[in-house]
Amino acid sequence: MATFSTPTLPPQTKNLFYPSPPTAFERFKWNPTLFLTQYLYTLSQSNVAPALPSSKYPPIKIVSISDTHTTIPEKIPPGDILLHAGDLTDSGTFEELQAQLRWLNTLPHKHKLAIAGNHDLLLDTDFLDRSPARISDLQGSAADLDWGSVIYLNNSSVALNVHGRAITVFGSPLTPQYGNWAFQYPRIRDVWTGAVPLETDILLTHGPPKGHLDLNAKGCRWLSREVWRVKPRVCVFGHIHEGRGREDVRWDVMQRVHDGVLRGERGLGSVVGMAVVLLWRVVCGLVSGRRRRVGRATLINAAIGGKYGTGALLSQSRVCH
Repeated sequence: MATFSTPTLPPQTKNLFYPSPPTAFERFKWNPTLFLTQYLYTLSQSNVAPALPSSKYPPIKIVSISDTHTTIPEKIPPGDILLHAGDLTDSGTFEELQAQLRWLNTLPHKHKLAIAGNHDLLLDTDFLDRSPARISDLQGSAADLDWGSVIYLNNSSVALNVHGRAITVFGSPLTPQYGNWAFQYPRIRDVWTGAVPLETDILLTHGPPKGHLDLNAKGCRWLSREVWRVKPRVCVFGHIHEGRGREDVRWDVMQRVHDGVLRGERGLGSVVGMAVVLLWRVVCGLVSGRRRRVGRATLINAAIGGKYGTGALLSQSRVCH
């Protein structure tokens, strides 16, 4: 059985509320393999050319939000697809869920999709069977919710027709165990391998893959592996509020080694291999005068944070060519 270790960044203790980032030397001293991997990976991205837009189809605009926690954000941008990556509620009651669904149904996006998060207790029947006292609301059950035009995904897929293009979206609410909440699994259990269909274009999950917009590798290593297996064009998630943002990844050997180190599956020998590959690419680029074009994906942590978060990020949009 493979063993795993979790790379972490050095502790920051000078100011508990507004800590200054660690210096390069501090990061190297704390974890040399991780530091060198991230340094080489950053260098490698300068040799990758931007993706070419499609000349056959118009672009698709995706608007993503997550972790609204009963709040109603203002100024949601228009788009073709609206994605909500879970935690619509604080307490997971019928009233909270229905209020969020009423709001989502007022938005003009033609395609609106949502998954549950760990706070959306009413939607997890297994959780309610284990912890019936957590829901005291008697206004209705999950079956009584009026979803309107919102498509609810629960470890399931839907095929959309957007500007003449077939777009497949897979959604899942699952996150690693933390406390007693809904849709969670033990961190040592692999619930992801083979779970996402290979034809998935957009992957909508509540939690992030490990090492990507997850606040110092708090995401799931198994989800990271599954993302690599499927290679979707767009991944949208939330859950880790402080990880909000966008990241573009490339499906190449540098990205594979980088993610393997973040999952604790690769060591210093892989970093040496990265250096050799990078040197070879630089030489080839100088000879040919061209940059490589590789398959890529956009990862978005769309967490808003609700009334307990900063609210600094209202939404993320992605244009798919």
